[in-house]
Amino acid sequence: MKRYKSDVAYVNENNFSRFCSTNLHLFGGSSAQHRGIVLEFPGLGGGSCLGGSQDTGEYNGEYAEKLAAHGLILLYMFTGPWSWMNRGAVRMTDLTVDAVRARYLLANDSPLIATGGSMGGLSGLVYTADSVHRVTACAVTCPCVDAEAGMNVLESLPRTFISAVAAYDMPLEKAIRSVSPSSMLTRMPHVPYFVMSDCDDELFPVSDIDDYVSKLRSAGNSVEYIRMKNCRHGEFSPGARERLTEFVISAATE
Repeated sequence: MKRYKSDVAYVNENNFSRFCSTNLHLFGGSSAQHRGIVLEFPGLGGGSCLGGSQDTGEYNGEYAEKLAAHGLILLYMFTGPWSWMNRGAVRMTDLTVDAVRARYLLANDSPLIATGGSMGGLSGLVYTADSVHRVTACAVTCPCVDAEAGMNVLESLPRTFISAVAAYDMPLEKAIRSVSPSSMLTRMPHVPYFVMSDCDDELFPVSDIDDYVSKLRSAGNSVEYIRMKNCRHGEFSPGARERLTEFVISAATE
C-alpha cells in the first residue's frame, strides 16, 4: 500500500492512543527499556479471547505485565468490529506502528509481533502478509483462515465481510479472497508462526486450520501448532494460553 508523509498529521506519536489501548502505563519513564511492539487484533465485535478490550485506554492484567517486563509494548488495535483486516485496518495499524516507534525511539527493524484470535487471528495472518512493516513473528488462535467459507458460518457474518470490502473496486469474490489467509499462502513471509485451533470449534472447523497449517509448512515456514482438544471457539486447553505468551516473548527477545 502506498504511504503518504502527510498521514502523520492524523496518526502520530502524540495521538496514537486514539487508535489502540496499551500497556505503556506499566513501563517506567525511560524509553531505553522499550524493546518492540506486540499487536493484538480484535475479534468480531471488538472483544478478544487473548485479553484485550476496546473499552479501556489501558491494557491491564498478567499478560500485559509480562510483556512490559520484557520491554514489549502491547497495542490492542481499534481497527473496527467488522474490519476483517481490510486495507483500512492494515493502513491504520501501519500508521500506529510508525507513531509508537517514533515516540519510543524504536528502530524500523525492532520486533513486531502480530497476534489475535478468531477475526483477530485472521487479522494477524493478513497483517503479516500485507503490512508495509516486516512482522517478526505471528501468533494466532482459532483463526478464520478461509473468508469465503466463513461467509456461511452464521447468518450475521456475510454483512460483516461485505461491509469490510464493499468499497474495493473489484468483484466481491476477489475482494473477499483478499482478506482470506488461505488465498495468500504464497505471500506469507518466512517468519516463525504459532497457531492454535479448538478441536470442537463450532465456527471455523479445525480441519480447515489443519489444512492451512500443513500448506503454510509446505511453503517452507516454521509453524508451531497446538490442537486444543475438547475446546469450543475461543477456549484454551491447560497451558496453551501460557505457551502463546512464551512464544511471543521468545520471538521478540531472542
